[in-house]
Amino acid sequence: MRRVLPAIAFGLLCQAAVASPVIGISWPGDTTYPWRVDSEAIRKAVAVNAGAVIETDARLSAAKQILDVKSLIEAHIDVLIVAAVDPRAMESPIRAAVAAGIPVIGYDRPIDLDGVISIGFNQIDVGRLQALALYAARPRGNWVLLKGDFDDPQTARLYAGQIGVLKDSLNAGLIRIAGEAYTPGGLSLNARRAFGNILDDTRNAVDAVLAPDDASAGEAISVLEERGLADKVAVVGQGGDPMTLNRIARGLQTATIWEDHAALARKAGEVALKLADGRPPRELGVAKPTDDGKGTTYELYLQPFTITVDALGLVLSAGWIDSQRLCQDVPAGRITDCR
Repeated sequence: MRRVLPAIAFGLLCQAAVASPVIGISWPGDTTYPWRVDSEAIRKAVAVNAGAVIETDARLSAAKQILDVKSLIEAHIDVLIVAAVDPRAMESPIRAAVAAGIPVIGYDRPIDLDGVISIGFNQIDVGRLQALALYAARPRGNWVLLKGDFDDPQTARLYAGQIGVLKDSLNAGLIRIAGEAYTPGGLSLNARRAFGNILDDTRNAVDAVLAPDDASAGEAISVLEERGLADKVAVVGQGGDPMTLNRIARGLQTATIWEDHAALARKAGEVALKLADGRPPRELGVAKPTDDGKGTTYELYLQPFTITVDALGLVLSAGWIDSQRLCQDVPAGRITDCR
């Protein structure tokens, strides 16, 4: 059956009439991450089944995202994908979607509500990989922990993974936490400010930095460059955007934990089509009780990868970055991937 879809702000679907299934996506609009990569991959995955996609952009506003999701529900979509600005703020509209019989996918950022299937990267695993990568570079010394937004549940998961690796070295006194700080809103500029304050307090006596994401890692590196310390301090983030990979190639950043968003988006598109076809979430993800114990959520995690200078070939072969962008300003002969 064909249906007519209402216009939605920032909607990228221009057809007046499309065939089902129709997948609605609510993006957060975070300018630090190019969500268009995810958008294109989901669209391609959905198009395999002659499906259509409606997308909205919350522009980093939880209030706008609530309205966006309500508009998508009113469009009678078959499946809703939400990359939440604030998962807790989205509770009411997502419950409304579930009540309307619309399956919901929490994309990249888990949504702990009954019946929702979350697809992303396990931040506990990411935290472990971060700590292992930084420990390999700096097994002793003064470490700084930049911890993201206090109110973001992902922050606690990341920290748990990191501390699980570091606790023995911390107890033995091999590693000392010289400073740690949450970054309100998860904004990289807040991370920059917090890191600068820690450097001031320690008189620049820092050996390693664990950052919650690569945008924050980049800001920390910028501060280190200003103080002439960029080649003395090891820095690890997560995400693996092209600017970060170039920093690793140039020797400015030690490592990142790469989350292959093209693969994540393809998986989300595939799962959305299965949900639209009537497959229950329990068949598509691992079930676990909700935090309030009043329901069941479903999780599907993809494997993250540690990217150091010796592993840049992995992102090149995956097509995530081309050699021109990777090797920009990299001194000749520094690495084999940049000849």
